[in-house]
Amino acid sequence: MAEDRVKQIIITGASRGFGRDLAFHLAGGDTILHLIARSDMSELAQELETRGAVVRIWQQDLTQTGSLDKLMGEIAKDIASGSPGFIGLVNNAGMIEPVGPAGKYDFQAYKKNLEINFMVPLLLTHAFIQQFRVSRAVKRVIMISSGAASKPYHGWSHYGSTKAGVEMFARTVSIEQEKTDHPVQILTFNPGRIGTDMQKIIRETSREDFPMVDDFISAWEDGEIGKSEEIAAKLAKMMLIEHFPSGESLSVRDL
Repeated sequence: MAEDRVKQIIITGASRGFGRDLAFHLAGGDTILHLIARSDMSELAQELETRGAVVRIWQQDLTQTGSLDKLMGEIAKDIASGSPGFIGLVNNAGMIEPVGPAGKYDFQAYKKNLEINFMVPLLLTHAFIQQFRVSRAVKRVIMISSGAASKPYHGWSHYGSTKAGVEMFARTVSIEQEKTDHPVQILTFNPGRIGTDMQKIIRETSREDFPMVDDFISAWEDGEIGKSEEIAAKLAKMMLIEHFPSGESLSVRDL
C-alpha cells in the first residue's frame, strides 16, 4: 500500500450491528481498520481481511473511561507508524437501555448509558484531536446520532439528551477546528430506524416505560425499518468524499 493512500479508520462498537456493517463497507486493500469492542472479534477480523483490509483489534470495555486516553494513544502510535493519508474515527458504540422514565431504574444502569452514549464519544474525539493535531493527513470524525437528539420520547431522557449533547459537541468542535492549521472535520449522522439489536430491544419494551412502542412495532411489521447494510454502505462512501460537510447534522435522507 502506498503510504499517502493508506486509510486508517477507527470504529467503536464494531463487533455487531451497524458498526460491523460499516467495517465491511470500509474494508479494502488500502485500508487499516482499528476495531474497538468489548467482545472477541477474531472471526470478524478474518472476514474483513479476506476483503484485503488490515485489521487491528482493540478489545476494550468502553465504560472504563479513565483508560480511553491510553487506548487512543496506543492506537495513534500504531497509526503513526504507517504515515497514513487519511485517519478516521467513527463513534458508533451506543446503547438504549434502561428504557423508562428518569428516576425509575437502577442508578448504575443509567450511569452506564450516559457513559457509553456521551462520555465515550466525546473523550475519544478529544483524545483523537490531541493525538493527531500535527498530522497533515485528512482527518474525519463521525458521531452516530439519533432523531431523539431533537425530539423528546417518554422513557428516553438519558438517550435523547446524550445524543443532543453529542450534536452540540460536534458543531462546536467543527468551529474550533476551522482555526487550526491541520483541522479535524467532524459531523453527526442519524441512521434512522435500522434493523439492529437496539431496535429489537425497543420493540420488546413495555408500554408503561415506552408509550410509543406500538409505533416501532408497526414500522417493523410494515417493513419500514432501514437495512443496516445499505445505510452503512452509503455512510462509508460519504466518509471518504472530497467535500465532507463538517459541522453538519446529517440523516439517512442526506446520503
